[in-house]
Amino acid sequence: MAKFRHIAIVCEDPVKLSEWYMKAFGFEMVRRSERGVTQLTDGDFNLTLLTRSFIEHDPVDWHFGLEMTMEEIEALRPQLEAMGAEYRDGVRDGRSVEVFIKDPEGHRIDMAPFWPTEPGAGMRQDEYRKWEAPAAARV
Repeated sequence: MAKFRHIAIVCEDPVKLSEWYMKAFGFEMVRRSERGVTQLTDGDFNLTLLTRSFIEHDPVDWHFGLEMTMEEIEALRPQLEAMGAEYRDGVRDGRSVEVFIKDPEGHRIDMAPFWPTEPGAGMRQDEYRKWEAPAAARV
């Protein structure tokens, strides 16, 4: 079963905001990129504070992520596509996004087998899968 593990929000100043969240709620830092994208955790959940540049990649101010095995992600594909969702390749730079879809109102849902929820957790090491359109759609 899918587990909520991640929410990401676009921020004006992710570094400053992360310091506020750590002080206010005791969250711990997982990692911070050179660009300032910051991942925080409560030990179970990943909160990612994105820079405004994320909107150039996907015009959404926030999104959430589900942790699922690769087998679960694949098994859900026919059902989700029958419901109008399209599997889109996630990022390929070590972050957890394997594939993402949009719900009927356009909200982004990331799906991946791993979300870093511990301070210092490493970047994803697994091979990424290429999520091509189903054969019927390519004809």
